[in-house]
Amino acid sequence: MGFHGLDGYPHVLPVWFEHRDGEVLIATPLATYKGRALSRDGRAALSVSTVERPYWIVSVVGDATVERLPESDRIEFVGAIALRYLGPERGREYLEAWRKGGHPGDGELIRLRPRKIHFSTS
Repeated sequence: MGFHGLDGYPHVLPVWFEHRDGEVLIATPLATYKGRALSRDGRAALSVSTVERPYWIVSVVGDATVERLPESDRIEFVGAIALRYLGPERGREYLEAWRKGGHPGDGELIRLRPRKIHFSTS
């Protein structure tokens, strides 16, 4: 995910995301750098591709908002996305470590609403 940092420079971070109802959803802990930066300037971009050739690429540019994500919703969202990204066994291991590490609690949900979507292959 790309966005304008608090220092005015572009920042790019890897994120786990879900596409739902025309929006790109990203969960994050409370008061992270990306959450604070996007609250100030919501212009953002995301680019993803398949892992093998031919690479199917989609790039999105749009406006992001940041909203509070209650703990129960955060656990449900992160649980589903961890299973999707890591598979059943590794996803459960990740969630167990995440819960033991004290990460649950309220978080924030970043909603990226696309203005432009570009598809390509490489």
